[in-house]
Parts: sequence; structure tokens; C-alpha cells
Amino acid sequence: MLFRLFKLIIWIIVISMTILYFQYTSIRDFETKNDISIKVQSWDSLIWMLNRELNLNENFLKIYIKNNPIPDRFLLKSWEYKISPKTSLWEIISQIDYRPIQDKLNNEQEKLTILEWWNIFDIDEHLVSRWLINPKDFIKEAKNIEKYKDNYPFLQDALSLEWFLYPDTYFILPSIFSVESITKTLLNTFNSKVYNELLKDKTSKEIIEIINIASIVEKEAFSQWWMQEKATISWILWKRYKEKWFIWADITVCYPYELTSKECRLVISKYIKEVNDYNTRTMVWLPKTPINNPHVSSIKAVINPINTNYWYYLHDKNWKIYYANTNEEHNRNRNLYLNR
Repeated sequence: MLFRLFKLIIWIIVISMTILYFQYTSIRDFETKNDISIKVQSWDSLIWMLNRELNLNENFLKIYIKNNPIPDRFLLKSWEYKISPKTSLWEIISQIDYRPIQDKLNNEQEKLTILEWWNIFDIDEHLVSRWLINPKDFIKEAKNIEKYKDNYPFLQDALSLEWFLYPDTYFILPSIFSVESITKTLLNTFNSKVYNELLKDKTSKEIIEIINIASIVEKEAFSQWWMQEKATISWILWKRYKEKWFIWADITVCYPYELTSKECRLVISKYIKEVNDYNTRTMVWLPKTPINNPHVSSIKAVINPINTNYWYYLHDKNWKIYYANTNEEHNRNRNLYLNR
């Protein structure tokens, strides 16, 4: 009887060890079958992330980590990783970036500068580069306008938050940073510095027109800090808009393709003849939404444009602006300043 019990116990141990061995080897020999995405959240640990994203047993992951020189003492930098088929667990881990765990405890404020002329795609890219968010998190938040409409009167007829995210330098705590908190901060700054000061007496339609044109002025005169340049260009754009001319602003064409400003400069010629809700070369109207978040100086220039006889303008390779009253003068400027 005792021998049978002992034999049973031995069999139970052997079977248990065999099961455990195969469970461990399933992790050790893990390999992806298809293309997958692994999303790392802020302050994830390696084990938490692998357990959540790959559905691997936490206990056996700990054993695997112990048997391999992997810095699990460190926290992961938030990102979304594209993993190809037949990628081993070790290869996946090798692709992950780390940050020292003491960074989590760092309560020192950091500067975060949102530049004028940036669009939501630029801001998203910048926040990702600072390891504050996952790719496209900010873009999704900026498009979720219903979430913020009740708290901000200037959003009533808006289609996204694109033009209300005030460019400025802010101070943040990385340890408690969230996409919602920075969005509210940008909106609150716009509310105090622009809406309450300049737009409170305007209708929703007027606000959208002003910010829309200001976003074009921001790009068309972004190297021109003199208010005179911005106010002169805004007058030309206002005239074209009211007379139902083509706005003819090349910098509007990339926006529907969700490109950053840098990406747009590289491919703008590719989209110049596309017909869409933003291309002001193929559509007699303003873009569907503004194309960036303009500085307050551009908004002031649109509210108080300089009345001139100009209908045309162009930039040379040094970004100097040349104006013209007629198409003939404009063509002469093209020959003089664009071909030299």
C-alpha cells in the first residue's frame, strides 16, 4: 500500500515537472506567427507588458527573466512596436527601449514647448519623442471634440481641437503626464490668451473663419515676425475668400493625409493637384478645418488686416515676400524671384 502511494506521488511529481517544463519551454521558444503590435504603456514593467500583450504566464516569465540578462529592474518607454512573424521572445525584448526606474520618482518639472505653426500631427510626434505618450494618442484626443465642447464655448461649431491648442512653453511633471491633462492645459491657455481677449464677442462662424485664415497666415509668414507682413497677407486671403477666389495657399494641401510639417515639405508637390476639402488650389473655399495652431500674433493680424491693393504674394528661396496688384505683376515677380 505504501509502495503504491509512493509510486503515485512519484508519478504526480514527474507529470507536474513535465507540464511545468513544457510551459516554460513554450515561453523560452515563443515565436510570433503573424504581424502583431505591442503597445507599451507608461511605467510598464517588462513582465507586466509581456503578460498583457502576449498572454504569457507571469510566473514563467519571471523564471525566464532570471535565466537571461534582461534589465527588468528598469521601466519601459511607452511606444507601439510592430513585430514581424517568426520573432522570438528574446528578439522582441531586444527591441524594447528602457528608462531607469528612478525616472518614475522624478518630480522635477520639465519644459514642454509647443511651437506655433505645429499641427496636431507635429504635437503628437513631439510628445512621442519625449516618451510621454504612445503614437497617435494625442491625435485621437484632438479629434474627440465632443469630450470638451461643454466646457469651452469656442468649440461649439468646431470639428476638431486643431486650432485651439495654444502654442507656448509649458511646465510638466512626466510622472503624472497624461494626454488629457496637456490637452486641457492647451485649451485653457487658448481660452485665457485668445478667446477672452480677442474672440469673446465673435460668433462661432466668425471664430472659425478667423482661426482658419490665421492658420494659413502662420505658415505663409512663419519666418516673418513683423506684424505688418502677417496683416498684409491676411488682407489678401480675406479678399480672395470674400470674392470667392481660390485661396491658392500651397501649405493647405497636406493636411488630410495627417502629415507633420516636415513630412509635408517633402511631398507637397505630390498632392498639389489633389481635390479634397483642404486643397485651396482646387477648391474655392477655406480648408475644412484650420491646418495648425496659430500664434496669437497671426490671429491679431487676421482680426486687424492691413488694407492694400495687393491680391498676390510669393516667397523667394530666402522666404522674402513679394506682393503684386495684378496677375501680370505676380508673373513678373515669379520670373524675377523664383527662377534666380
